[in-house]
Amino acid sequence: MKICIAGKNNIAVSVCSYLLKKYPDIPILVVKNRTDNGTDSFQRSFWKFANDNNLPMKELEDVYSIPDLIFLSLEFDRIIYPERFSSSKLFNIHFSLLPAYKGMYTSALPILHAEERSGVTLHKIDSGIDTGDILCQKAIMLSPSETAKSLYKKYIQVGTDLVVENIDSILNDTYTTVPQSSEHSLYFSKSSLNYSDLELDLNVTAFQLSSQIRAFNFRDYQLPKLYGYSVVGACITNDRSTLRPGRILEDDCNYICLSTIDYNIRVYKDRFYDLLECCKLNDLYGLKLIPQLDYYLFESEQTHGWTLLMVAAYNNSIDVCRYLIEQGADVNARNFNGTTVLMYAKDAVLRTENYNLIDLFLENGANPLLEDYSGKNLFDYLKIQSMVLLQYINKKWLNF
Repeated sequence: MKICIAGKNNIAVSVCSYLLKKYPDIPILVVKNRTDNGTDSFQRSFWKFANDNNLPMKELEDVYSIPDLIFLSLEFDRIIYPERFSSSKLFNIHFSLLPAYKGMYTSALPILHAEERSGVTLHKIDSGIDTGDILCQKAIMLSPSETAKSLYKKYIQVGTDLVVENIDSILNDTYTTVPQSSEHSLYFSKSSLNYSDLELDLNVTAFQLSSQIRAFNFRDYQLPKLYGYSVVGACITNDRSTLRPGRILEDDCNYICLSTIDYNIRVYKDRFYDLLECCKLNDLYGLKLIPQLDYYLFESEQTHGWTLLMVAAYNNSIDVCRYLIEQGADVNARNFNGTTVLMYAKDAVLRTENYNLIDLFLENGANPLLEDYSGKNLFDYLKIQSMVLLQYINKKWLNF
């Protein structure tokens, strides 16, 4: 038996890492996506991970003739033709609750169409597009502030969990499937959206405009633009619109208020880099002046993957750290190298010798055992940098 993982990003890396640990005797083959350049960004490079772990890289055609192959498609970028494989054990993770939303743009379209939920499906691969029999699926409820990026990150986690939870039955050939229903079956092709010429339609209701903005909010690829400004979200007012849709009623540093088919709406300008500066300076007052913090809590800047909480932690901005944690910021987030928030807090404490910041993070669930992508955790670094701080953190952490 051999396993082939074809795909990209965190889901492929996480599933492969799990399989290497749990099934060390099963050979794993890797087929990378054509767009994988071997560099970690907001998602990890599966190609880089495979090289780092000395996994054999294959072309798709190389695995067709393997008779006892288990093929896992995890965000793979090519159409799979089952008749070309010697094996029939071909599986795919699709980011939707099939039979709905087959095809493309599953992070945007459910939001654009005002769905209350989406989900992830593990299914067999047949000759159609996302039409195979279903092994398992999980629903994801969409929040009122859901963006394409936040939904995508949920897909990644839920999709990883689905594979991990079902891999034993796949390996042992004890899984069961159900065919997809024709009811509520939807398919969207690549031409459904044109991201190269993305414009907000202003001749719509306020709710529709808000949905558009969130559906196209994926900072790593694009932010929607309105009258030359990058925008991240919107708030519908109680004021009925009396002017033509798209008419600007107010324009300040935080938002543009404009009319729609029914209600006036405040569309919020992107202030992420202003928030980063507030985090750097421990400017809690200035941070609170910037509205719609929910849209930024899990964002990261594009060069290093720094979140707001990472910048605040590194600069010992304890007031801002405390507030961000209260608002729901992730105390165990990682940057593009896997560096954790607690590792940044460690650097600040080594400079200032003020342990209050470490206490704050440990009290709120920061995990010092999380490893970065080089395989080191906080204690590994502290063995070299400060045994005093290592012993302090270890004692504190064991008490929680």
